This record gives sequence, C-alpha cells and structure tokens, in this order.
Amino acid sequence: MQVGVRASVALAVAVMTGTVVMAGTVVMAGPSRAAAAPQARTPVAPSPQSSVGMAGSDGPIGHVGRWLTDEQGRVVMLHGANLVAKGSLTPAQVGFGPADAQWLVRHGFDAVRLGLTAAALRPTSGRIDTAYLDSFLSTVSMLTAHGLLVLIDLHQDGWGPMLGSDGFPGWMTVTNGAVNTGTGFPGYYVTNPAIQAAFQSFWDDATPSSGPPLQHVVANIFKQLARGAAGNPGVLGYDLLNEPWPGTTWQDCLLSAAGCPSQDHNELDPYYRRMAQAIRTSDPGHLLFGEPFVLFNFGQSQTHIALPGNDPQSGMSFHLYTATPASEPTLIDNAEAWSASTGGALLNTEFGATDDPAAIDRQVDELDGALIPWMWWSFDGYLAENLAKPPSAGNTNAAVESALVRPHPVLVAGTPTALSFEESTRTLTFTFSTTGPTGQRFGPAAKTVLDVPNSVYPAGWSAVVTGGSAVGHRGQQLQVVAAPGATDVTVTVAPKAATSSAAAVGS
Repeated sequence: MQVGVRASVALAVAVMTGTVVMAGTVVMAGPSRAAAAPQARTPVAPSPQSSVGMAGSDGPIGHVGRWLTDEQGRVVMLHGANLVAKGSLTPAQVGFGPADAQWLVRHGFDAVRLGLTAAALRPTSGRIDTAYLDSFLSTVSMLTAHGLLVLIDLHQDGWGPMLGSDGFPGWMTVTNGAVNTGTGFPGYYVTNPAIQAAFQSFWDDATPSSGPPLQHVVANIFKQLARGAAGNPGVLGYDLLNEPWPGTTWQDCLLSAAGCPSQDHNELDPYYRRMAQAIRTSDPGHLLFGEPFVLFNFGQSQTHIALPGNDPQSGMSFHLYTATPASEPTLIDNAEAWSASTGGALLNTEFGATDDPAAIDRQVDELDGALIPWMWWSFDGYLAENLAKPPSAGNTNAAVESALVRPHPVLVAGTPTALSFEESTRTLTFTFSTTGPTGQRFGPAAKTVLDVPNSVYPAGWSAVVTGGSAVGHRGQQLQVVAAPGATDVTVTVAPKAATSSAAAVGS
C-alpha cells in the first residue's frame, strides 16, 4: 500500500457515508517492596551468544486471556513485521531470504506475519500449486530457524485481481451479475457492487461454476498449510482472513457504534469455525486468529465475533488504521473489550503503512503502552526498499527504521504492567508484576528477557533493575530475574554514560 492509504480507507468510508553486541552495563537493585539503594555497577557474565530472536523459548506459543505465553507460562511481547506476497511469486522468489531474517533479528524484531493469497496457491479450481506451497513453507522454516515466530496469513485486498487488488482467483469470484465499477483503492469496498457481491457469495458459501463451494476451497488451503506447519514450534499460528468485508450489508456494520452483531455471528463465525476445523485436522495446537470486519479497524465500531470455532487456543488479529489519530485509543479499547468478553488472545497484525516518523512513534507508543504485541506494515516497501537486495545501509528507510526499532520486553516471567520509551533520550522503562496471568509465581531461575538492539545504542547501554537482578545476556538480549519476595520489577535501559568506567556486559 502507498503512504497513508490505510487511514484513507477509513476516511473514505466516513465521507461516502456521510550480531556484534555493543557493550552494556548493568546496575542491580534490591526488591521493589523494600526499596534498596542501588548497588555498585557490577560486571554481568554473558551467556553463550545466540542469534535467535526468541532465544530461551522453545515450545509453541499459547495464551492466557489476552496474553500470549510461552511453554514456561511467561508472557510473550512481540515486535514484528509483515511480509505478504500478494502476487503469483513466493516470498523467496521476490528476494526475501536469510539476510532479511538476520536483519530483522539484529534490529529487535521477534515475529513475521507471512502472507499469501488463494489466487497464488489455488490459481485454478482443480489443484493446489504444490511448488508454491513448498516454497512458502520453506520460508516459514527459514524464519523460524532464525528464531522468528511466524504468523501464517491468508491475505486479500478488494477481494481479488478481477475486482480489486489481490486475494481470491477469478474462478472463485461469484458476483451474480453485479456491476463491476472498477473503482480503485481506497474506495472500492463501498462503491463497487461486484466486490460487495463477491464477499456476500463467500459468506453464503456459494458454489462457483467450476469447483467446490467457496469456503470449502479455503478450508482445503488451510489443511495444506497446517500439514506443513503443524510440527514447527516456531509457528505462532494462523490469521484466517485479512480484512474481511461484510458483503452487501456493509452499511449495517458502519451505522452503529455497536457494529453488526448479526453479520458477525452469521457470516464471520461460521467461516472461522470451518477454518478452525480444517486446521485442527492436522494441527492441534497452534493459535488461530480471526479478524473482525475491516470496519472495526477504523475505530468507529465494535466487534462481536466469537473465538474462532470456539477453540480455546485462539484470539483476534486486528489492525490500527483509523481516520484520525484521535480514534486510535478507542480502537485499542474496543480490542481489549473484545478480549475481556471472550478470553481470547490479542495481536495487532497491521499498523503504520506510512513513512512519517512522528506517526510511527505515536502508534508504537500507543500499542506498547497498551501492552499489545504488534506487527508493522510492512517490511517491504516501508522498511526494506528493495527485496532483491539485502537490507543494509542504503537499502532501508533510515527514518522508518529509527522510529520503529526500539528496545522492548520479549519474554516476561510475570505480568506486564507498564511499558514506555522516551525517544529523545532513548530510555526504556518496563515494569512487571512477578505474579503471572494465571496467578502463578515463577521460580527464582525464571528469566525475563528484553531485546536491546545495537542500532539503538551504538555506543552501548546501561540497565537499572529494581526488584531484581540482571543475570546475563544472550546476544543483544538482556536477562533479568526477580529478587526473592519482590512483587514488582522495573527495568530501565538507557544509553551508556560516556564517563562510565564499569566493566561492560559481553566485554
């Protein structure tokens, strides 16, 4: 998408309807419940360096309520990026490879939302393109081998190439004679009857002139993806459909702040139930993420979708593309309200679509402040300027990189309570309760891991830990444990003072 076009969709709808690790130093302090004077700066012995983004977490990701969790029950806080292949070429064929994965890890990214379309995987009614599938799954394996979690995304924009942009192939396009106005982005959803009719046929599970019913086709796609991904613990889960549109009754979903419960329950819920059943035939454990109707992402209405298939290992994927910045907190509140009512996990899988550093800072502040894991849109186009070349000096957008890349917690032995980053001073402040989201208490060896990207601190960093101790690092990841009896831990990371004579982490 071009700069700002996602927000333009919201505005259009409103109008139309009226691995070298730089040295760091660590200060350790006593339990937070009885504030102690900071101890002297003390060298911290490094653990063996690791190049993986999710070092220290080995099993598939689950969740407790809104929180993503690892196999130890630690909360997983993600900074991720999108890479979506919208055409007929696989991610590898457009140039995405190990150098990109290494760059993402070095710059503090923990996950990739890796997308593909039905048109690429099922271009004709009779077969799955197995060469495409194998290449896509190879990229999944390559990313997870580098320690990046992968969310597999079935993508569409404007239904498909025949009507809008990308997504479903022509043979799956059932419009029942509705006029195709050929309207371009961003107005096509609300001005092109053919797109609305195609989505309505999809929710009705219509049968095209060739091939099985539409949703059965997509269920088979997810079966194939699940067979290839089920055994990979680095797969985060499945995003079951990017930005679904409510078909011919879309105005009902816009005119009320409550959204459209009837369409949620009669259109989205049956589709997600069918996809959940298809995936669970091969993959019993990875998370399932349903998306609300795209109108939710504009911040004007709520959603009432159920957990996909009422599966306990599931949650909601949502996007942050409001017409105005003032609506962004409302959108986040609506997402949190959905999780509180359903018990589902929360994951922001798109925001940004801009090269404005101020907008990026604001949105990352909002998502981090709400303690919601996120995926930036997107690695290609807005961050890496040419996938045919490795992401290196001269091939990334420096302004976007500077605004987006920041230190953050990754694995939390407790429950996060506050997270902020002061851009001007490059100071991270993170606080967490030592009680986990199920009420569990972690043992003394349970590590909280923060990613401290070298690019943010080229001259080194220092960390102050109150209520616990810094016990080492793996690569650029700071490891912290809570002090015995501490109820809360606060970690502050800032640039290393030029006059500091302390021994450095990793030195």
